[in-house]
Amino acid sequence: MAYKVTLTKEESRLQLETLVEAFAAQFPVYSKTTYNEAQLRVDFISPFLKTFGWDIDNEAGKTQFLRDVIQEEAIEVAEADAVAKKNPDYTMRNQGNRKFFVEAKKVAVDIEHSVKSAFQARRYGWSANLGITILTNFDKLVVYDCRYQPNSTDEPAVARYKVFHYINFLANFEELYDLLSFASVSAGYLDEYFSLNHPDLTTFDHVFLKQIEKWRLQLAANIIAGSPNMSEETINILVQRLLNRIVFLRICEDRDIEKYETLRQVKDYAGLKAIFVSSDKKYNSGLFDFIEDNLSLQINLDAAILVGIFNELYYPESPYDFSVVDPAILGQIYERYLGSRIAITAPGQITLVEEPEVAASSGVVPTPKLVVRHIIRETLEPLFEGKTLKEIQALKIADICCGSGTFLIALYDYLLEKITLALIASGEPDPELLALDRTGAHSLTLKGRHAVLLHHIYGVDINPYAVEVTKFSLFLKLLENENSGSVNHFLANHGKKVLPSLDGHIKTGNSLVDESYFTFDLTAINNDELLYKVKPFNWSNEFPFLMESGGFDAIIGNPPYVRIQHMAKYLAEEIKFYQHPTAGYTVAQSDTFDKYYLFIQRAVHLLKPEGRLGYIIPNKFFIVKGGRALRRFITTSSELSKIIHFGVTQIFPNRSTYTAVLVLGPTGNDQFKFKRIKHLAKELFGGNTNYRAYDKANFSGEPWIFLADETQEVFDKLYAAGTVQLNTIAEITVGLQTSADKIYIFQTTAETDTTYRFRKGNVDFEVEKAICKPCLYDLSFGLFDTVKANAQMIFPYTVTDKAEVFTEAYFQANYPLAWAYLNGYQETLSKRSINGSKEPKWYQYGRSQSLTKFHANDKLIWPVLSKEASYILDEANLQFTGGGNGPYYCLLSRTDYSPLYFLAILAHPLFEAMVKSGASEFRGAYYSHGKQFIERLPIKAINFAEPAELKLHNDIVAVVKQIIAAKRTYQDAENSAKSTVLARKLAFLETGLVEQINQLYGITAADIRTALSDQIFITDFEE
Repeated sequence: MAYKVTLTKEESRLQLETLVEAFAAQFPVYSKTTYNEAQLRVDFISPFLKTFGWDIDNEAGKTQFLRDVIQEEAIEVAEADAVAKKNPDYTMRNQGNRKFFVEAKKVAVDIEHSVKSAFQARRYGWSANLGITILTNFDKLVVYDCRYQPNSTDEPAVARYKVFHYINFLANFEELYDLLSFASVSAGYLDEYFSLNHPDLTTFDHVFLKQIEKWRLQLAANIIAGSPNMSEETINILVQRLLNRIVFLRICEDRDIEKYETLRQVKDYAGLKAIFVSSDKKYNSGLFDFIEDNLSLQINLDAAILVGIFNELYYPESPYDFSVVDPAILGQIYERYLGSRIAITAPGQITLVEEPEVAASSGVVPTPKLVVRHIIRETLEPLFEGKTLKEIQALKIADICCGSGTFLIALYDYLLEKITLALIASGEPDPELLALDRTGAHSLTLKGRHAVLLHHIYGVDINPYAVEVTKFSLFLKLLENENSGSVNHFLANHGKKVLPSLDGHIKTGNSLVDESYFTFDLTAINNDELLYKVKPFNWSNEFPFLMESGGFDAIIGNPPYVRIQHMAKYLAEEIKFYQHPTAGYTVAQSDTFDKYYLFIQRAVHLLKPEGRLGYIIPNKFFIVKGGRALRRFITTSSELSKIIHFGVTQIFPNRSTYTAVLVLGPTGNDQFKFKRIKHLAKELFGGNTNYRAYDKANFSGEPWIFLADETQEVFDKLYAAGTVQLNTIAEITVGLQTSADKIYIFQTTAETDTTYRFRKGNVDFEVEKAICKPCLYDLSFGLFDTVKANAQMIFPYTVTDKAEVFTEAYFQANYPLAWAYLNGYQETLSKRSINGSKEPKWYQYGRSQSLTKFHANDKLIWPVLSKEASYILDEANLQFTGGGNGPYYCLLSRTDYSPLYFLAILAHPLFEAMVKSGASEFRGAYYSHGKQFIERLPIKAINFAEPAELKLHNDIVAVVKQIIAAKRTYQDAENSAKSTVLARKLAFLETGLVEQINQLYGITAADIRTALSDQIFITDFEE
């Protein structure tokens, strides 16, 4: 029977039934040893995969880069040979991305109990950093969880997710379909269910990183033992280059470019150098150049260390199969590797220390490969539309903060695909660039791959070690799918070494600091130490074609996210430059800019007028005040093309970073596209990305709010209803800022008439009541609640029209207990940064904000982060702490308006929707109620000289008072019967209040439905 690629679930079920019946009918024949794997693949394995929607034979005619399944030639491998080399039988892919392997064995092999078969299958999947691998002989189908390191001695049941017997395939159809079908995989099931981001996993990238870091320390310790005067810099360079060369050669062995176990035969450093000399003649490119360095020839390495490293790269000590290792995964491993460096801590002693910039950003987290590929496609696709082969071959694309080369590797992959298609479309492709592979598909030759690498790809990074790794990663990508035959053919026919030099393409330098630095700092030209740190980079000198062509055609990447506060600690030399007019960075003219702001401005200036920029960056700048300069720059100096807003969906593993993809460049019209991603796997990787169009003219330096048109119309209606901005009639302010809350604030354990007693750690203290103020401290509450102080705050100030800190003499004389208590923390308190005083006292608060504001005024208080409106009225002069990020804010009326009038409006669902629409958002469905998201809300103006309007105001205030009282009574209810009655009363009052505000503004029920629908954020918040 001819089995087809099924398109529906029901077709799949029916075809599976037929396939199972066919296998059962002649099972005794198929289970004989004479029925081999090649026959099984043709008769059953390939039809089985077709049954679950996989286009095994590429009937859709997709290019080699995008075909769904890559099949390995059917060859027999002896089961007794544990290290025999062959690739996985089937590589199952979606949009060119590997999803899982299928490894086939003949029916006679007992795969459920075969240690070697299990190890081989797991080794493939684990080395490729995949979630699962399938091992099958059709009689059984075994699913292995490849997120755990395999060992050659593991029992077959280790990391085994499930075993399916063919007689139960139909009974387990739903589970099989969800797990293996093309439809399910495309929808992101595997990515979600077998996530690689759990910290307890032993995935390939985690294990290999630990291994090379161990080797790094071993080699460094050995080098410094023999060369104690060697500098840190030289040790780092030598060790990294040595590891690069070892890993490169080991990968070439598994790819059948070098003889297997070449490194394993090495017995000492002299033997290793001999291999490097031989490799230099073959590969060139700078990868092995260091052996011409006298210093490298003079050092010696302990043979035992080298032999130990090599043994750990081979079976049985090694679980690695480098033939399936993705260069992009290796690049991401090196990205984390570059986050630290070897440091000499004492003579002859070394350790690994984290780089300062890495520490400031909480460690290196590489951009996931699938996200990188998506950014590249979204950014570059328009560049290729309608272009001829010659025009495509002229494109030049860069990553100006390339790190270990993650984006450049994915770019290379993308360009290989696009240029292959362009060569085919040209009608008469150059046979030296394009040939037919064994499957009959067109594929670029090694010479063609050279041309792509050298004509299109450029990178810059300030870290010289990163530049080395980027070159190394690109070399691995260049040789992907090559073997000894193709390499030898290239050497024999082209008179060139296998690897080209990338020195003119991938360079070390500071992308943000150009030659204008010498104008900014006239002494810099004579300060080599400073220049080595800053690394000014002259773009026109380093890449002369930029002057001729007008810039790059595109720039892609993930620029570093480092706030100015962190930069000031280790980039002080650069901060002043960035903010100086000489540098020209308009986006740096604030006290809250981030380093990625600078990279956006630099990238735009390096592009051609029609060039395109694609970055993944924090989305916070869309709305915060500190992002105004960047928003203005983008909307005046470039064009918004596309925004993919990830909201609270986390892109980077084990990190809370709220990001978006920003694509700039011409769109051919007056609109740009926007999409908010809620489910990453389904909507981004699954290709289900539906965009909305927004008019560019509506976006400027003001906050970027992405609302549905219907919702925007409702909000506009509120602003047009005779309103004034809230901040014109009320003050929204932060709380007190002690800069040491845990010292100044305490919760009492007992009290006397004049003192409070409390405990800090295991020590009991007592302070005078008169120096304390009641406060809120880490207290949760809801809308209309009545709250009481849950803590006390030591307040060493006298308040009149202003706040004056106590003199030391007054403090000691009047509050000796409090003075003694704070003295115990004097060393800690003295280390704080204290602002707002010419002669600060060590015991005063760190900041002077709000010291006089909370002593004789009713006010509204609310938590900055919440899932809903949570405003309360305070009539007890409670103190609270809080800066721009909370925990609380408050509102004080500075006019005749009652705070309760404001409370009524803020409590209305439509106004909460307005806050939510423009707020910073956080995981767990929380969003910010910070000042900037509330202060411009439209408040219905009241003419207090007009009796009718005064009555409106007072009626609303009266109802709010009733609600507060009713909620207090409800919360104090003694039993459920009373609670039910009081809850109904409260609901009635709250409904009536909403209706009062509706009438005040002319709000309809339809307006509220529109604003509360999912459309408010195009998609709703992640729950």
